[in-house]
Amino acid sequence: MWRRTLLILLLVVCFSSLFGQSKIKCDLIELSQRAFDKSPIIKRSFYSIQSAEANFQIQQGAFNISSFSELALRNNRNNLFEADPRNQFVDRILNTNAINYSVGLQKRLRTGQLTMVNLNYGLNKNNFPFDSFNENVGAYFGNHSSAISLSFTQPLFRGKGRSIATAFERTSQLYIENTKRNNEFTNSLELLQIGLAYWDYYTAYKSLEIYKQNEDRVRNVLSITNELVRADKKPAGDVIQVNADLANQEKMTILAEQSLYQARLNLGRAIGLSNEESILIDAPLNDFPTIEQSAYKNDLDKNTFIRIAKERRGDLKAVKKLAEVLEVQYKVAENNVKPQLDLTGFASYGGVSMGNGIGEAFSTLTNFQGRNTGIGARLTFSFPISNDVAKGNLVRSNVAINDQKVYNDNLLRNIELNISNSINNLNNSVLALKKSEEALNYYKQVFKDEQVKFQTGLTTILNLILFQERLTSAELRYLQAYQQFANSLIVLRHETGTLISPENNGFTIDRQSFYSIPNTDN
Repeated sequence: MWRRTLLILLLVVCFSSLFGQSKIKCDLIELSQRAFDKSPIIKRSFYSIQSAEANFQIQQGAFNISSFSELALRNNRNNLFEADPRNQFVDRILNTNAINYSVGLQKRLRTGQLTMVNLNYGLNKNNFPFDSFNENVGAYFGNHSSAISLSFTQPLFRGKGRSIATAFERTSQLYIENTKRNNEFTNSLELLQIGLAYWDYYTAYKSLEIYKQNEDRVRNVLSITNELVRADKKPAGDVIQVNADLANQEKMTILAEQSLYQARLNLGRAIGLSNEESILIDAPLNDFPTIEQSAYKNDLDKNTFIRIAKERRGDLKAVKKLAEVLEVQYKVAENNVKPQLDLTGFASYGGVSMGNGIGEAFSTLTNFQGRNTGIGARLTFSFPISNDVAKGNLVRSNVAINDQKVYNDNLLRNIELNISNSINNLNNSVLALKKSEEALNYYKQVFKDEQVKFQTGLTTILNLILFQERLTSAELRYLQAYQQFANSLIVLRHETGTLISPENNGFTIDRQSFYSIPNTDN
């Protein structure tokens, strides 16, 4: 028997340990850090950075050295005319075999020029036994030719200059900065949602405690009422009234439990947890910030916080980079309206040789006889007659710049309005919190006095129930005022861009960001 009992105890301990380990610690900072691995919004925002970096790599590819090569094998059969004197040597069919091979490298420079170097080799053989000098060399005698050429193309109008040549590379760099700053703002927005959801969860958790305490008070009143009824100091009808009030309070507790469950799932949703993970969130560990802890002052300067927002907000930094992108794109569109006029300089070196064997192929570049050198230049002109595509793109680019300016101005205007509203909400929440605490202290004393009066028969059960409900309402309003105060701190942090701090290896989350106003000393 004792062995069975010991086994049961061990199983209970093991299951309790496993259950305890499966709980998710409800610490505000740890939950926020968990969101970087769990939140789908944060993950997608990070992927956008990787996509922008990949696009930058693509644009860099325009300046990579590229190689090209071609190999062509050809056989021609030419039926000669009867009067052709070559018929006596080739039996009316001139059969020609040819090999042509070319290989080269080209690179576009970041200053706009295009350079190219290439090697061409050709081998031609036919069944006519005489060479070009009327020497009888036999059928299929090899004629080799090779040439090395170098060209350098300078755009004179369209595509001229480093700023145009590297425009797409530059815009891709700006898009990387844009996505990083947007990612910073997205993370701040997600932490704002987590903070608001946490305080909502904390409020729901404490509200349930208040309702349970209220139940205990009603049960205590019920116990006192039963004693007074047994002592014939109160009518039996008072017991019915207290029981009715107790049933109502039990209903409120059930609703509070439902609100707590919903708040727990909403907190998990904000973090990125699944339903099963959200249910495992433990009791909240972080209390509301105090007014003293928040470093709140009565004379908060709105302009100071607006200045901080202009310096710190990720979305403002992002739109500035986007405005730079549009400026670069406008310069490209403006350049594309110009005609295409390219000046190309080129030089070549090569030679020819005759004979069979691999040595003859290489001797084309070393023999003095048959050597061929040359230099030259050419102008290439191209321009669409109406050029509507380029003109239309220029108009669209100009519209995009003006539209972005309107967006940027509107964003800044809304930030200023939001900061003004956030400061006003913070001021009001501090006043409301102080008044709620004052009212709560009064209601505690009033309920305590009313209990004494009820026991001495100086008041009715209805008055006692009324003041008990007022005390519960005061406790809930005090809790809600605290939540409003805590929320206003986080919102002000987010609006000023100080809720999260970017670093080289990611982001840091300071506990003070959830508990105090931004530092205005810097």
